[in-house]
Amino acid sequence: MLKTGAFLGIFALVFFQPLSQQSCVAEQGQEKERSAVSVETAFGPACEKLLLREIKKAQKEISVAIYSITRRSITGALVSATERGVKVHVKYDSKSTEWRGMKQAIGYLTKRNVRCTAIEMKGEYAKMHHKFAVIDRKCVLTGSYNFTTSGSISNYENLVLIKSPEIAGKFAGEFDAIRNR
Repeated sequence: MLKTGAFLGIFALVFFQPLSQQSCVAEQGQEKERSAVSVETAFGPACEKLLLREIKKAQKEISVAIYSITRRSITGALVSATERGVKVHVKYDSKSTEWRGMKQAIGYLTKRNVRCTAIEMKGEYAKMHHKFAVIDRKCVLTGSYNFTTSGSISNYENLVLIKSPEIAGKFAGEFDAIRNR
């Protein structure tokens, strides 16, 4: 799991260096082999465009950890990826299916062979609140962006694309660790 200090260090490194050729160290206090990192940001309606573009590029696997997913363009893109042989797995908060749109989206995805796993959280206010997608273990998209219509149209949202197998690997590890609790 990425420690808070390392996470902040990576973001400081990412946002305070030129974007073309950056390097990062994955673990705080440990020198590791430095690798190039490419970063792209999107805000508001541009978040959906960035996410869809990257889903279309996927070749092997897409891992999505999201509280709620209701945007038809996004569920459609995930189904299209599955149809072209990409392994897609969505983990979502089980309580979010109390909303009709979320229940419909999960039904649509599962009927079209997208693996969907409901994560049950104990506690009245506990949530599986991640918002990230790992694509081919090469890049990760993360930020405040909700994969919903309000997130795509109405809200102030952000999405950061980080192209780095090292960082994507950390997020993939977090995805694999998400369990009921």
